[in-house]
Formats: sequence, C-alpha cells, structure tokens
Amino acid sequence: MAVVFYDDQANLGIIQQRKVAIIGYGSQGHAHALNLRDSGVDVRIGLQPGSKSAPKAEAEGLRVLTPREAAAEADLIMIVAPDQVQRDLYTNEIAPELKPGDALFFAHGLNIRFGLITPPEGVDVCMVAPKGPGHLVRREFADGRGVPVLVAVENDATGGAWDLAKAYAKGIGGLRAGGLKTTFTEEAETDLFGEQAVLCGGISNLMRVGWETLVEAGYQPESAYFECVHEMKLIVDLIYEGGIQKQRWSVSDTAEYGDYVSGPRVIDDHVRDTMRAVLSDIRDGSFVKRFIGDQDAGAPEFKKFRAEAEAHPIEATGRELRKLMPFISNPDDDYTEGTSAR
Repeated sequence: MAVVFYDDQANLGIIQQRKVAIIGYGSQGHAHALNLRDSGVDVRIGLQPGSKSAPKAEAEGLRVLTPREAAAEADLIMIVAPDQVQRDLYTNEIAPELKPGDALFFAHGLNIRFGLITPPEGVDVCMVAPKGPGHLVRREFADGRGVPVLVAVENDATGGAWDLAKAYAKGIGGLRAGGLKTTFTEEAETDLFGEQAVLCGGISNLMRVGWETLVEAGYQPESAYFECVHEMKLIVDLIYEGGIQKQRWSVSDTAEYGDYVSGPRVIDDHVRDTMRAVLSDIRDGSFVKRFIGDQDAGAPEFKKFRAEAEAHPIEATGRELRKLMPFISNPDDDYTEGTSAR
C-alpha cells in the first residue's frame, strides 16, 4: 500500500537548521531555492562563472557562488543541474567538499540508479522530486498550495535522512499536496519510461503520425493539425481534472464509442510489446548508456534528432495556426519558435 507524507508528518525546523546549496538555477532549481528561502531556510546557489542564470538568482536576493564554493559552505547539497552534466559536476566540484554527516539530494534518480554518481558511505543520499515543472512548483507554493512530490532515501548514513527528506519536501511545499514514498530505482525507471513511451515520445509521435495520415489522404494540413494536435490539450485537461472517465463523460457519444472500438486498434499488442522493450532498455541501462555516450561525444545524435523534428512540416503548420489564436500565451520569453537551438 502506498505511503504518503503530509505537512503534519514533517518538522520544518530540521531543514531550517541546515545550510542548503542548490546547484543549478533552471526550472526546478529556482523553485526549490525560492520556496526554501521563503520557508526560512538558509539557501545559496551554485553556478558556473558566467552562467546566464546568475543575474536571475541575484535579482531574487540569493547569494550566487561557484558550485564548489556553495558545496563547501553547505551541509545539504541539492543537485538540479541537467542529468548529463551531474556526473562531472559531482566529481569535480561537489565530492571534494563532502564531509561525513552531509546530505546529498537529487530531484531525479537517474545518476544514482545507473551508477554515474557514487556518494561516500558517510553521506545521506535523498531525493525530493516534484511531479510538475518548476514554474508550477513555485506558483503553487506562492498561492499557498503545493505540487505532489516523490520522496526517497538511498543511504541513511546519519539515521535522520528520512526526517531530513520530509523536512525538505515540506520546505518546497510538496507535502501540502502529498509526498509519495518511493525509491531512486522506481522513480528513475518509471520517469524515463513515462517520458519515452507516453508523455513525450508516445504523444508527440502519435500526434505526428495522425497528422501525416490525414495529410497523406488529402485533407488540409490545418484541419489535420486542429484534430490531431491542437485539441490534445482539451482532452489532457479533462483527464487531469477527473481521469480518463471524465474525458469520456465530457466528449460526444460518437467520440466515446470511437475511443472504445478504434483505440485498441492503434494501441495494440504490438505497441504493448514495444513498450515492454522500451522498459527493458531502461532497466538494463541501455538507454542511459546511449544517452550519456552521445552527450559525452558532443551530442551529435541528439542534435540531429532535434533538428529533424523542428524541420517537420507539422511545426510550420502549427506556427501559422497559432498566429490566428492570440489567446494562446507563451510565458517562456527565452523560447523562439522555429529554431532547434537552446
């Protein structure tokens, strides 16, 4: 049976007695840092010299140090840098400053689960992973609510790691919504699978192939985009609000009947077998080996995939249609449509 922690099961005073370093100030990093600060926690940010994120953190009144300086000052270090850079960041900047009794925190289990980082025995190793993007974690906290979190302890060196992890989760607002007890292995494997088979790889390819099928049959690209891409948000919002059955309750009887008779034709036993193969590649480390190997080589495969996806005609169709819908907001002012660069 699932174990879920809430605010009344965590002592915020435990985290308030620690010196916390947040290594990284991107989507999750800024939310963790600001929420902890507003919860009365002593926070500093660790960023490489010249980081474009430094002025943003400083504008919030946060102290910005190098990763090594931040790790040296702190006795709790949360790494929220991208997965592919954590290994070198840990080896070069954080590990030399770790002392017995320190705590090393993660917001994703990948580097621990797949052995890219091996902390020393005397250090608590914990995970607090919000189930939502950083801007939502921050916004919900500021509004007095919270985003659910996953909480795990890989190494309880001090005997107090679980209490510390729950205090951290409370400090970022996660236990207002609930913290699900899990493991690094479960979080890493289910997260990677969900991203690849359903949330990112599954949905994006389902929409693209649906669009291609209609266009190849002679329908207007714009009509195909509305039906296979644009309306996806309406369906997902309904599922988010009340599950798959609320979505079925909300659509027409025609749509619901089509769901029952045609959905299993698209997502058939072949797809199920493919999903099992994807999960196998994750669990045996094949995916992470391929990803990290590509990143270490300068990411040629990753960049090729990104450029090909951006050049697909479905993207041009979407850009033109969005010009007709000024009510669609784009809150990410550093994102430019039509480019694969970041």
